[in-house]
Amino acid sequence: MANEKKSGMGLLPRLIIGVFVPILLAFLIIGNIVFFSINFGNVQFKSIRDLSFTGFKEISAASLKEYTSSMNKLGERTIRNKAEDVAKQVEVYLRLKGTKKADFSKNPFLREIAIQKVGDTGYTALHDTNGISYFHVNPNVEGTDLHALATKLPGFWKILEAGLQTNTSGYYDWQDPDGSKRPKFMYVAHVKGTDLMIAATTYIDEFSKPAMAIAEKLGRMEKAYSSQYTQRFKVFGFVVLVDLVLLLAVIYLYSYSVVRPVRRLAEVADKISMGDLKTSVDVNAKGEVGALAESIERMQMSVRAAIERLQKKRREEKSNSSTEK
Repeated sequence: MANEKKSGMGLLPRLIIGVFVPILLAFLIIGNIVFFSINFGNVQFKSIRDLSFTGFKEISAASLKEYTSSMNKLGERTIRNKAEDVAKQVEVYLRLKGTKKADFSKNPFLREIAIQKVGDTGYTALHDTNGISYFHVNPNVEGTDLHALATKLPGFWKILEAGLQTNTSGYYDWQDPDGSKRPKFMYVAHVKGTDLMIAATTYIDEFSKPAMAIAEKLGRMEKAYSSQYTQRFKVFGFVVLVDLVLLLAVIYLYSYSVVRPVRRLAEVADKISMGDLKTSVDVNAKGEVGALAESIERMQMSVRAAIERLQKKRREEKSNSSTEK
């Protein structure tokens, strides 16, 4: 029976587990809350790190989108202003010179007015409301009927066709020599008092190039943040590990300081039960353990006194029996 009782978990491991395990669980819970996200089907618990990182990305994306939109609108206004400005210049020139359309091709000065640069790669062109091109950055287009582009460039023609009637604008995709497609913006402005119109067009992303640079910078910041997070996480993990080891050592020493006098008292009680009433209760402890030590010491003294009384009584009985004989 005694061996069965001794084979169970002792007080020392119970104290260590009872104190250390809750602290370890607290560290794990805090670590999960700070560093790790948990998914339970449709329920998701995001870590503080992921919340801040996601918030940073969302704010960056929203800011970049807003900035790009603002720059694109600025580009649209720039293209529109350029078309209207060139249309005004052509109007003034024709009013002063009275040049007929049949003589346009012989007029380099009018050509210089009609074809002006827009942005980095864009340009203006002069057409009439019948869809005939008179001045274009590509000389092969001059004199052609732009209706022929309805099938080849439907997006471009849709805007230009609307522009045959009134001032209009819109986006269309343009395929570069490398096969990639990029959006262009075009504004058509009519030349007042004539059947002519100025079409101004260029790649809209020319105006949002700063946004691309900002996006690259945000990407570098995101990578730097991720790298710093990884380094900080390693440092945090090392510090937590050291703290847990030190904490385990402190808990062990503290628990041992509590268990040691209890073990000593158990040994004393065992010796007393075996009849050793002279063993000393040399336990210096306070509180409940000290009170237990005092109780065992009083019990030892009581048992010793009781035995001494019993022995004395037996001696007296034996003496009286000898006297009577």
